[in-house]
Amino acid sequence: MAQAGPNGPQVEAHDSLYTTLLIVSAATLLIGIIIMISRSIQFFGSIWPSGSAS
Repeated sequence: MAQAGPNGPQVEAHDSLYTTLLIVSAATLLIGIIIMISRSIQFFGSIWPSGSAS
């Protein structure tokens, strides 16, 4: 709970758990994007698959 201080309510600092989870999820997302790009290059020869001629 916030406690009154000389400059208004003082809120305790959050645990670094949320920061750690944010870093882990961002790193996992980045690794996933890199893997998807490399697999796309292996299958299609480029990042984007070629479109079909209509």
